[in-house]
Amino acid sequence: MGRRPMIWTLSNELLVSVIEYSDGPSRAALARTCHALNLLTTPYLYESADIRHGKSNEFGQTVETKYAELVRYVTVTIDDWRTNISPCRVVPCLEKLKNLESLTLDGGYWMWDTDEENWDTLEGCLWDYLEKASLQQPLESRVSTNLRSLTLDRTERNGQASFIHYSHVFIIPQLHDLTLRGFMLEEEDGEFDQHFVRQTELQSLRIERSYVNFEAIAKILRAPRALKRLRICHSESLWHHELKNAEINESTVADFVAALLPHRDTLEEIQVSVTNDHEVYDNPANVPTINAPSFRKHAAKFPVLKRWFGCDTNTLTDYLGSGKIGSSGDDGE
Repeated sequence: MGRRPMIWTLSNELLVSVIEYSDGPSRAALARTCHALNLLTTPYLYESADIRHGKSNEFGQTVETKYAELVRYVTVTIDDWRTNISPCRVVPCLEKLKNLESLTLDGGYWMWDTDEENWDTLEGCLWDYLEKASLQQPLESRVSTNLRSLTLDRTERNGQASFIHYSHVFIIPQLHDLTLRGFMLEEEDGEFDQHFVRQTELQSLRIERSYVNFEAIAKILRAPRALKRLRICHSESLWHHELKNAEINESTVADFVAALLPHRDTLEEIQVSVTNDHEVYDNPANVPTINAPSFRKHAAKFPVLKRWFGCDTNTLTDYLGSGKIGSSGDDGE
């Protein structure tokens, strides 16, 4: 008679610790070992779903029948830019994940047409879902009420960008962290009802590799109660590729500061950058100016502000459209 495997000399507490520090494939292997380990491992196996390439449909079919209540973190990554696979394929099952805390949709080719699916059917489903999760929906019928972190990264190597069209994503009440990449943000995308002002828990807002209209940002910043971090990475190249009549920013540093002032007691970090190169955001050497003296008098209005990246005269003038790059003056006021 063979000896009992050494793993069974461990207490359940230690076994759980082993499971917690194991990666996805290791957890799957443990779950297949025996009934007892399957019971211990299954909650951790489905807690985090890291979906690659075209596996979204398979994941959706699984949670249709079981395990939906176990899922808390979902990441869909399409890292092969040659495939016409959308991360939005996972969206139809999201409403069933009542304990979902974090959602990331990353990569893929979001704008395409085939006989079976197209941009309207899948990306349209995403915006419908976000509306149901937002303040537009009555509390009793709102979905994903535990969602705390949301990342929508639809940056593509062909330089295309997607339009938001709706403000739903900015008025999800319990959301703490929101990151958007590869979008055309227009002024009307920040429109929402007045009674939603200062009604969200958003603490960190990042809009990167996007064409970012300042008037939209000014409106969006009315929604959070207490924003801590703001990052704007404005990509001018999307103007040339995607939209010939986008609204040009025509604002001043005074307008910029006024939009931030509702968060004067909580704002800890601001970052602004302007570029024509998508890759600039991935290069540490291109981090914009830190704590520029020209912004110091404005920073003094924010008691807990620690860092202001790229808030120098040139960058803000470039982003806000208030003058030529490198012009002298008082920050475009």
